[in-house]
Amino acid sequence: MKKSFSYAPNPFKKMPRSVKKLAVANAIYVTNTDKDGNKISLKEFKRRTDEVEKKFIYFFGGITNDEINHGHFKSAKNKILTEKVARIASFAEAKVFRKHRKELESWILTKKKEWNQEAIAYEFEGDLYYI
Repeated sequence: MKKSFSYAPNPFKKMPRSVKKLAVANAIYVTNTDKDGNKISLKEFKRRTDEVEKKFIYFFGGITNDEINHGHFKSAKNKILTEKVARIASFAEAKVFRKHRKELESWILTKKKEWNQEAIAYEFEGDLYYI
């Protein structure tokens, strides 16, 4: 049995030849605050979302940016933080995701430190991880 990231059946009984299955769904949530609740500038927020978009395009070939009005986050210090959030999502072929997964993990950990984040929210196959 071939290992895959998606367990959903094909949508059509006979798939057209040109179909490419992008079975791996993942996303990064970019916020406009740091781990202490300090807001970053709109210009810096835009730069960060652009950076994530470019990295996902490099890794997986395309993105969708779902800018969310706001979100709430309970910090490790039990403080409720309100922040502006952008969700940058991408779909990838399983072999393409596997090729970039270690580099993606390293990049997320670097951004967490660089952006002074308690965690970076990373969505993988419908599950959310605080990295």
